[in-house]
Formats: sequence, structure tokens, C-alpha cells
Amino acid sequence: MRPIESLFLERMKHAWKKGGRYAALIAKGLHFLPIFLLISLYFGYKWLLAELPEDFPVSLLLTVLFTWTLSSTRIRTYVQKADPVFLFPDLDGLKGYFRRSLIYSAAMQSLKIWLVTVFLSPLYLTRVGEVAGLGSAWALLTLLKIWNIGIVWLEIHREDRRGVHAFLRWGTNGLITWWLFSGQWFGWPLVIGGIWLGWLTLHHIRFRSPRHLIPWETLMRWEERTVSAYYRLANQFIDVPHIGNDVTPRPVFSLLFRRLPSRPENTYLFLYLRTFFRYREPFGVFVRLTLVTAVLLACLPAAGWFSAFILLTGLYVTGIQLPWIRRIHRYQPWFRLYPLPEKQKRTDCSRLAFWLLGAQSSLALLPQYWAWNSPLPFLLPILLLGWGAAWFLSWIYLPRRLHKRSSLR
Repeated sequence: MRPIESLFLERMKHAWKKGGRYAALIAKGLHFLPIFLLISLYFGYKWLLAELPEDFPVSLLLTVLFTWTLSSTRIRTYVQKADPVFLFPDLDGLKGYFRRSLIYSAAMQSLKIWLVTVFLSPLYLTRVGEVAGLGSAWALLTLLKIWNIGIVWLEIHREDRRGVHAFLRWGTNGLITWWLFSGQWFGWPLVIGGIWLGWLTLHHIRFRSPRHLIPWETLMRWEERTVSAYYRLANQFIDVPHIGNDVTPRPVFSLLFRRLPSRPENTYLFLYLRTFFRYREPFGVFVRLTLVTAVLLACLPAAGWFSAFILLTGLYVTGIQLPWIRRIHRYQPWFRLYPLPEKQKRTDCSRLAFWLLGAQSSLALLPQYWAWNSPLPFLLPILLLGWGAAWFLSWIYLPRRLHKRSSLR
């Protein structure tokens, strides 16, 4: 085995060992919370299957979930910043290195498909089909996921029309997934789908770049995002020494900054607002969790306690990630030189968290006004509960959690 080919295995083992250590520390600190969440999920899922209306579009829901799972494909390469300089001269070794990367990514993404299929299997067996159909769908979805990995690898080697290629891939996954869960296993859809996949594959292969043109910047950016996402998640439970993030200018939200009165008591609030909107996370986490919570609530019938549980869970998962907005500035010297009281840091962070979580609860419940047949008897108490939970998380729970960890002094 060439040295570069074995380098991928060494980096993979090192990453798994480090991730295992963080996971063990997190599990040690959570105690019995995962068991409680699993039990709650079990009984909630069971109740959902029993109360789901007969006319609910289960096939459409499965199509959306599996289309997202198939299309959100990320290839793990473990590349580092020095690789373009030290590894590039050995192109044959790099070919073996990236081949192992693709095999590893295919195995991990196939496991992801299996986990999603197992989780959704009770819903499928209750409303859509039988075990044989589920097994056939899982096998085809696994093959389609492997195809997506190959197409994504060819896409990142091309600089032109990336948006068009992504749209074609997402559309292909959506149509094939809908075909799977609508019961049309054979006939013309099967032939047309096979021809389309073959043509799309040959199109990408035909216009692929020479093998010496390696998209190092894209691969390193993907790797940094993957590692940073895991570190940010772990940092909600334990202290992580280094966390990366992407800065994305968002001029649309600059209107919020301009409307904020220029007073000394808004200094930290202005800084936290800019941090929230300009960094890729936790702004992205806030948007995704709001959408997921809204979709789950919209799919549920008008039931009080379980809908409240879904909303409170979404607020909690979002809330525990908001203190990152404050912790990212803890080692910056100018942050400590502000001639302002130390208490204002905590106060402004709580103000921002309260309004963000309150806005999330309102946005998540907004689709329910049209989705539920009689929303008013249930919607108003749940909305008030959401704002009450936002106040509790922002002003009581999160400040005590920060003080206990002593992440800021």
C-alpha cells in the first residue's frame, strides 16, 4: 500500500478516536437524559401512528424526508491545509486516497439511509405497504445514495452551473422517491428512470475535469464545516478548545442593526446580533430547527400535550446552542476592554435569546393556523407556553448553565 493511501486510514482512525472521546464525555454528563428522550420518542411515535388521520399524505411525507436524506450528501475526505503542497506530486497515490474516501463515504451514507428507513418503517408498514416493499425500497434507496455520492464527486470538480446540477440531482431524487412510495414499481417509470440516471451520469463523466485539477478549496471547506458542526454540538455539553465557523455577509438583516438605538446599553446586543446573523451557525441551526418544528406540528392533529412537547423540544435544542454567540468572543481582548459593566454581557445575551426563541415559537406555530381544523382552542395556550419557555430558557436556565460551566469570566 502506498503511503498516501494508508494516510486516509490513519486520519480516519484518529478522527473516530477523538469523536469517541467527546461522545463519551457528553454521555457521562447527560446521565439519564438520553433514556428519557428515547422513551418519550417511543410513546410519542406510537401515539402519532394511532392518531394520524386516514387521509394524511404519508407517501408525500416519506418522499420529502428521503429526498432530503438522499440529496444532502457530503463526502468525507479528511484533507488538511498542507495537502495541496505535500500530496499533490503523487497523483497516483491521491487517486487511491480519494477512492478510499468515496468508499468510506458510501458506507457511512448507506448507514444513514438504513437508520432513516428503520425509523420510518412503522409509518410505512402502517399506511403504505408491507415488509417486502420496504426492503426493496431500502435497497433501491441505498443504490441511489451511492449514485448521489458519485455525482456529487463529479459536481465539485466542475465550476460551471453548480446550481443547475444540484437542481437536477435534487429533482431526480424527488421523482424517483415519489415513484417508490406511490406503489409504481414497474412499467414505464422504471425504464424512464433508468435511462435518465444513465444519461445524467454520462453527462457528468463526459465533462469531468482532468484528474490533476483537484478542488482542494471545496474539499477543505467541506471538511472544516463537518468538523466544526461536530465541535459546536459537543460544545453545548462540554468545553471544546477550538471551534470553527463560516462568516456569511447577510445585507438583508443589516436593517435590524440600523434600527437598533445607538445607546451604550445596546453595545453587546448589537455585537450579538451581528454575530448571530453573520455566522453560518447558529443562524443555520435556528432556521433548520424552526422549519423542522413547524413541519412536525403541521403534520400532527390538533393535540395539546404532544404538540407542546414537540415545540418545547425544538426550543430547548435551539436554546442550548445560542450561548455560543457569547462564548465566541471570550478570548478577544477588545471585548474585555469595553467600559461597560460585566452584567450587561449576560443581560444582552438573555435579551437576544428571549426574542429569538419567542420568534421561533411563533413562526413554528404559524402554519398550524391553516393546517388544523380548529386551531384556536389549542394554538393560543401552546403559543403562550412557547413564550414562557423562551423566557425561562433565556433568563433562568441558560445563565445558570453558563455560570456553572464558568465559560465566561
